[in-house]
Amino acid sequence: MANTPLGDQWLSLVRICTRMNQAIEHTLADRHGLCVGAYEIMDVMGRTDGWIRLGELTARASRSQPQVSRLLAQMVKEGYADREPSPGDGRGAQVRLTPAGRKAFQKAAAEVEGVLEKLAEESTNARALMSRPLPDLDPLSEPDSPSDGKSPVVSGAGRRG
Repeated sequence: MANTPLGDQWLSLVRICTRMNQAIEHTLADRHGLCVGAYEIMDVMGRTDGWIRLGELTARASRSQPQVSRLLAQMVKEGYADREPSPGDGRGAQVRLTPAGRKAFQKAAAEVEGVLEKLAEESTNARALMSRPLPDLDPLSEPDSPSDGKSPVVSGAGRRG
């Protein structure tokens, strides 16, 4: 252990979250052809009514701009998202979930919920982590964290980067 209370707590949190992400990643890939990054992007788009600017989407997701662009290109190819130039800004783009994308996300969300419920039943640490209410944090107010751009992708096209 880190031999400090905060260090030990942080490492425990990392380990629990890693187990959760791995279980969810396997379920999403095996049953829906999605990765956690694509699922998160679909979640952000699904919380908007209609179009969202690519820059805002990137700011609200925990992925780098290159990751978001790559995953979105795959989602457009799969028919899960639409992308078009932003009105009045030829350099920018806006995106939205298609009806097929919303349906795929709803199915995946139900599976994720089941995985999380199972993990909470099996692990007192996971249950304790998930039972604590988190503050409603605005992702735009959080500092950006660098990302290596090497997350898994949609539909098994290069599962690991």
